[in-house]
Amino acid sequence: NMCGIAGIINQDTQHAVDRSRLEVMLGAIRHRGPDDQGLHVAGHVGLGMRRLSIIDLDGGQQPIFDEERRRALVFNGEIYNYRALRDGLLSRGHTFRTESDTETVVHLHEEMGSDCVQPLRGMFGFAVWDTVSQELTLAVDRFGIKPMYVAVTPDCLAFASELKALHKAGFTGADLDWEALESLFRVGYVPAPRTPFRNIQKLEPGHVLTWRPGQSPRTRRYWNLPTDRDSQNGDAATVRELLDESVHAHMVSDVPVAAFLSGGLDSSAVVSSMAAAGADVHAYTARYLGPGAAGTDETHLARKLAEHLGIRLTVVDIEPKVDTIFEPIVRALDEPHSDDSMVPTWLICERVASEYKVALTGTGGDELFAGYRRHFALGAANAWSRVPGSMRRAVSRMVERLPELENGDLTRTRVKRFLRLSGASTPARYLSLQNRLASLDLFTPDIRSELALGYTERTFERHGSEGPQDGAIRSALYMDYKTYLPGDLLHLADRISMAHSLELRVPFVDHRLVEHLFPLPDRVRVGMAKPKRMLKRALRPRLPAEHFSAPKRGFVGPTAVWLRTELAELLGDELSPDRLTRLGYFNVAEVERLRQEHLSGVRNHEGTLWCLLSFMTWQRLYMT
Repeated sequence: NMCGIAGIINQDTQHAVDRSRLEVMLGAIRHRGPDDQGLHVAGHVGLGMRRLSIIDLDGGQQPIFDEERRRALVFNGEIYNYRALRDGLLSRGHTFRTESDTETVVHLHEEMGSDCVQPLRGMFGFAVWDTVSQELTLAVDRFGIKPMYVAVTPDCLAFASELKALHKAGFTGADLDWEALESLFRVGYVPAPRTPFRNIQKLEPGHVLTWRPGQSPRTRRYWNLPTDRDSQNGDAATVRELLDESVHAHMVSDVPVAAFLSGGLDSSAVVSSMAAAGADVHAYTARYLGPGAAGTDETHLARKLAEHLGIRLTVVDIEPKVDTIFEPIVRALDEPHSDDSMVPTWLICERVASEYKVALTGTGGDELFAGYRRHFALGAANAWSRVPGSMRRAVSRMVERLPELENGDLTRTRVKRFLRLSGASTPARYLSLQNRLASLDLFTPDIRSELALGYTERTFERHGSEGPQDGAIRSALYMDYKTYLPGDLLHLADRISMAHSLELRVPFVDHRLVEHLFPLPDRVRVGMAKPKRMLKRALRPRLPAEHFSAPKRGFVGPTAVWLRTELAELLGDELSPDRLTRLGYFNVAEVERLRQEHLSGVRNHEGTLWCLLSFMTWQRLYMT
């Protein structure tokens, strides 16, 4: 069941765990599981969880043990195929004390050790302590839908679902990892395995960690995206069937399940599959009210689909008091994070959580079906790099001379960035297309020297070299699955929904679905500059025609306007020259220039300023 887990295992097996320290960790993540708390402290081992009851409401308390009480398990997540796994385990002689999905994992660990992750379909972060072998197993699901933070100290290994649990209990220390934090200013988040703190790591998606007191942890990858190529499964009927099957699997629950519906293709696909399964669907869509609202409103599409499918629709009017909710959102996000969809996501989760414990969402559709502009930009950049160098240089010189456009239009900036990409590797080009850091002038010389180590580049190069090499778009999607999807989208969805004790499920982010569809070559997935062609073909019989011609809109508010209006005072406080000077991270004159240019409307610096505001608010909450 959905919850938060934490644990401390001392290196010295004679030294008992401090129970109160474990309780501090669980208190910090109470929002993840307000229904129940479970604690197991035995000598040098302490495991705990906070529970949000979704399956086996009465019997799913944790920690859960195997028949001999040799193994203790704490588990965060949902196993969608647990009934089939349970039947198999019962037929092989295992005894179950509960009806919960969690108990299947501890019995699988009896049979398979750390390979118990292999048969699991779902989202999870869990810990198993084996009292006989004195071994800890920590695992996260294949895509990093659920988190796991780990601290190894001379005294113990501590783990938790959220960073704030380790922070509250004093495991983080005060040492910021600026090499990792550079990623925040480049791409808006810190990719795994690093975190903002030097002595905390997060387990990468599809990885399992094993550890015994007195030894170093061993981490191994147990699953990866299929990098081979296969032209099967791309026809519309097959894609539709695969989608329906995944959505149906994700509806396993002992409580009612709602849906997020933006009006875009991904959430519309999920809702139409729910309706096709005969579910009584209640969908929620957000309507943003306030400055710049017209460009973000998709409610007419959501209404049209709801009428078409005959489902219930609730329109949630979002009028954010951004200045009052910004700090609670930053606290919930756990790491500094600068995706501006955090504000509408917070408000819609808050509303849905007042009526439901579980909701399905369309997150992950862009990574599976290629829906971002940058996917096509990478293909174009790779083609551009094959144009003779003299011609590329002449065009670049001409475009570089053009002045930036005023009133916040970023088109020319994007064109200039595109033209600078020609000499680089594919991963470097892809990072460049996402890069929001104009120059290192933002930082003080001390910090700049740490940034020179290039964690962001190394991360993208590592994933790019391991991924498919047979098409620019598939290469980009592979890198997204390793960086942007877990580090940005899934992180944001998990922390913000769980802050409201709401479980979000992501049927596009399902390994069976991905194993079928990821091997398809670029030409099957997309048309010439036609995002999501394969998904559109599959959905044609189900959605109103208007859905296929609507422009793609991100789920964001008017960030540039907020920074000039409602957030201007907060921005001035958090980025005050006094505070910047005292901390010594950022170049005061450069920050002030960006702020003044943005406030006066001369330039749009929303990316950097939102990042700075998020980081400085986080720093105050976590470091002071």
